[in-house]
Amino acid sequence: MKSQCCRYKTAFNKSGFFGLFDKCNPVALICINMEKKKEILNILKQQGFRFAPIREAILDLMLKSNKPLSCQEIHKHLRIKANKTTLYRELEFLKDKKIIDEFKLDDGVRRYEASSKHHHHAVCVRCRRVECVELNKDLESQEKQIEENNKFKIISHSLEFYGLCRKCQAIKR
Repeated sequence: MKSQCCRYKTAFNKSGFFGLFDKCNPVALICINMEKKKEILNILKQQGFRFAPIREAILDLMLKSNKPLSCQEIHKHLRIKANKTTLYRELEFLKDKKIIDEFKLDDGVRRYEASSKHHHHAVCVRCRRVECVELNKDLESQEKQIEENNKFKIISHSLEFYGLCRKCQAIKR
């Protein structure tokens, strides 16, 4: 398991933004982040959407983050001030355009991350840290088997792992 989301080169099609990029090279990551942000903002502009500083700031934060962020965390880390209504409106816009993904864990908190290929999350039950993980085995064959055996059409699935992160394992209770 990898401890951070594996990112791949981006693409933008009619339905929105998907994929990301390789996070192995920090220098390349900065250049790719800047290019991808420009590309996304230009496409949105071409589609007739206005350029908003808050949108750029959220996009910048989402592309730089290596973990999913709650609205509260996004608000805290933004480099510009915005009220929560505006922030939620912009998150909804970016989600509708498939630039970011939203999901909830067992705590009910909505978290956001830049759209990427399908992956799962490891959640620390003590500090609530959330990390992206990829499974080596493709689950498509298992989904097909479930569909065939149970005569059940799967639309999507959610798989999270709960345990203790490295820091919390080191803490003695």
